Amino acid sequence: MRKPFYKNTKIFFSFSLIFFLLILSNYIINLHILQSMISDQQTNTIKGASKRISKWLNQKINSMEVIKNFIKDIDHTKHAKDIENILLQSKEVASFANVYVGYEDDTTLSGLSWNKPDNYITTARPWYIKTQVNKQTTITDPYFDVGFKKVVVAICTPFLEENKKQGVICGILPLNDIRNEILDIPLPYDGIAFLIDSYGRILLHPDEKQQLKNSFYSFPTENKMTKVNNEFDSYIFSHDHINQSNWFIIAQLNKSSVYKKINLQLLINLTIYAISVLVFIILNVIYQNRQNISDEKLKKTETLLNHFIDFADRGILIADSTNKILFFNTSFTEYLKIDKKDVEDTFLNYENNLFKIFPLEFSIEIYNKIKEVKALKQTVEVDIMHKESEKYFHITILPVLSSDKTYQGLILFFQDVTLKEKGKIYKKEQEDILFQQAKMADLGEMIAAISHQWRQPLNSLSIMVGNLLQFKQMGHLTDEIFEENLKHSMVNIHYLADTIETFRNFYKTSKKAESFEIDKAINEVFYILSPHFKNLGIELEIKVFEAETLECLNYKNEFQQVIANLIHNSKDAIIDCKKCPKKIIIEIFLKKEIFYIRVKDYGNGISFKIRNNLFQAFQTTKKQKGTGKGLYLSRLIAKKKLDGSLSISNYENPTEFLLTLPLKRKEEND
Repeated sequence: MRKPFYKNTKIFFSFSLIFFLLILSNYIINLHILQSMISDQQTNTIKGASKRISKWLNQKINSMEVIKNFIKDIDHTKHAKDIENILLQSKEVASFANVYVGYEDDTTLSGLSWNKPDNYITTARPWYIKTQVNKQTTITDPYFDVGFKKVVVAICTPFLEENKKQGVICGILPLNDIRNEILDIPLPYDGIAFLIDSYGRILLHPDEKQQLKNSFYSFPTENKMTKVNNEFDSYIFSHDHINQSNWFIIAQLNKSSVYKKINLQLLINLTIYAISVLVFIILNVIYQNRQNISDEKLKKTETLLNHFIDFADRGILIADSTNKILFFNTSFTEYLKIDKKDVEDTFLNYENNLFKIFPLEFSIEIYNKIKEVKALKQTVEVDIMHKESEKYFHITILPVLSSDKTYQGLILFFQDVTLKEKGKIYKKEQEDILFQQAKMADLGEMIAAISHQWRQPLNSLSIMVGNLLQFKQMGHLTDEIFEENLKHSMVNIHYLADTIETFRNFYKTSKKAESFEIDKAINEVFYILSPHFKNLGIELEIKVFEAETLECLNYKNEFQQVIANLIHNSKDAIIDCKKCPKKIIIEIFLKKEIFYIRVKDYGNGISFKIRNNLFQAFQTTKKQKGTGKGLYLSRLIAKKKLDGSLSISNYENPTEFLLTLPLKRKEEND
């Protein structure tokens, strides 16, 4: 049954909605953090600049108070020149553009020389009127001074002359003197700072064309508190009042620059979110289609697997940690010849003996192995035989462990290995037959060798007996002649007896490992084979290399049998080659307690056709002459009896067989 799409994605969309809300929340939080940072930064920046300008104005106001104290006790009608000199000196000392004073009689005195216009009425000037009205030090509104050709302001202070005449003293300050204080305020996000008065008129601006124009940023004139983050459509404004004046410092930030990065991050996050949702939907559709296909295949596979397990060639049983049987297949009940009802909802224990087809001792052994698996948490194996049916069974018990090595239960595999075991028995019988055939062949070789060894001694005995008869008939048989011929006869008889003993020892099977010297054991083989080899003109030679000792603990007769087989193979290869050197060389090495024995000949070599199967049974190098058992049996003896190996290291020029055996082999019962 196909799974609907929405069931698989419902949880995802729930989490994606949460993720979307987290993105928005993160944006709002970052926005507030950014605004707070701007607020703190702008507050500190603007207040710092405002304090510096206020301090500068206070210094100028204090300077005006000092100048006022110098001139208020001087009669301007009598000492005008003295007052002008004081004003000139004060201008230089207090860094004013000019210092002048006006009196109620319309007299005006200046630190700098100037031509008073005809229509110039001092008491009618704005600076005079405003100061007299305020009755305190007053900073005038900025104005463009024709003489200086600059925007200036005047700091004016009222006073009473000694003769009680009123006057106003003013110091002229160009606004450019504080231009750098305003325009060099460090502002991020393409921000600028400028100076306005309470009427919204721009006094200082980075763009000089904007000066003395009205700003579009307005605020209540009574609001002289610092105000930040006053947002408009395109800008964020902040302002702060400068003490002792009606001036305000304005900080203007580009709104798009302020929120550019945070808006870009929001856009990136939303884009990633949208792409993720889209990719998930696409992948989920693809996955769901494949999952539906896989589910159908899995269902079919599960059906087949259950059928396979149920009718497998091995019986399977699964039990939990309490030995309660959780699962078993058909093969298990068939092997044990029990009904399924005998297994269902039961336990694997002595009371419920599932292995009753076997003798009691076998059943006990199996249950003890189950306990062993539970205790040791290791796999164990048991081999048993059902005598009535002559069947062999192999039982494997595997523990089931959790990740922390806690015992969870077991799996028991019950397998019929009758064919395998009978195959081993058949193979053993065949090997015994091969060994018997090899012995018969060896017997023929032995008889031939004995005939070679006995021919000369028997001829000598025949001659000596004939001599005794002849001397007897001729009447010349003396005691000396009799004893001499008898002595020679006994030597030959002993030689014949020794020969028989040598052959008997050579061909009997070793019962246990014995200590012998490798070279001497090979020489004994040479002794037996030498008469036959001499007739063929084949020379036998032993070479010893890098061997501190030649004494070996192993099965001597079996070793000699292998050496004899290899020498016979070399002999046959040499006989088949008329031009080949008639020589067989045996080299002996000892390295790391391993004897390496090479048997070399320069005969015909070994054909390519049989190289891969050289050591298999019934494979022969002698065409129709051989039985194919020599090399097979030699390797079998080398491996199973001598605990060594037999291989071929070179196939021709020379042909070289390599026999290895340990320096000491442990004795065992064979």
